[in-house]
Amino acid sequence: MYPDADTLEISEGDHVRVRMVNRSPAIHPMDLHGHFFQVGDAVKDTVLVASHGDRVTFEFRADNPGDWLFHCHNVYHLERRMARVFEYD
Repeated sequence: MYPDADTLEISEGDHVRVRMVNRSPAIHPMDLHGHFFQVGDAVKDTVLVASHGDRVTFEFRADNPGDWLFHCHNVYHLERRMARVFEYD
């Protein structure tokens, strides 16, 4: 749980692939600040991860150094610290 979760450390120029599995009964609109990412043929900065076992994979190039929040856009989930940070220089 954010801010106690480990940061997701990557290096500038990395090709980053994130796979998510939602085992909860809630839908999670997951948002990555500072980057656009590829989901299939679409370019997005937020992707919906449906409930009950939905799987989503997205990819991006680490080309914007900094500390970037990755979080659920449902405010009550963010308030419960459903977030991580992608960090690189």
